[in-house]
Amino acid sequence: MINVIEFISENALFHSEMTYNLERKSFDLDPYESTDPGIYFILDNQDILKIGKADGKQGLKGRIANYRTRLVKNFEKGDSTVLLWNTVMTGSLNETVLSIYLLPLEPRTTTHLGIEVEIMIARSLESKLSKLAKKQHHSMKLSGQN
Repeated sequence: MINVIEFISENALFHSEMTYNLERKSFDLDPYESTDPGIYFILDNQDILKIGKADGKQGLKGRIANYRTRLVKNFEKGDSTVLLWNTVMTGSLNETVLSIYLLPLEPRTTTHLGIEVEIMIARSLESKLSKLAKKQHHSMKLSGQN
């Protein structure tokens, strides 16, 4: 069985430290410029808090921007993700400096019924790695799937 922490250290790139900004209800972390699709990993030292995918039009750039955006209105509307972040980051992880790692994934192509199409593996890979992380007793506190 693959050790997910080893997988991250061998394949993903450290992007930035990240801290929770209580005023903005989001995170302070460095922007990312590439729109490549991929997977990201949020860690508290050796504990994996979140494994996520970024397979939309803006890819990793868009996902990182989501974490950096001012989300006070979403918090006030009761958005479950923003509420989770606030609960965890003002509770058990209060003032903790997290790390985010990125794994850009180039789309692959195949021919299906005579038409060349892109194959995106981010969704499948994120799902498999998340299940492995849970089996390996990572808290996945920011995943919202506990």
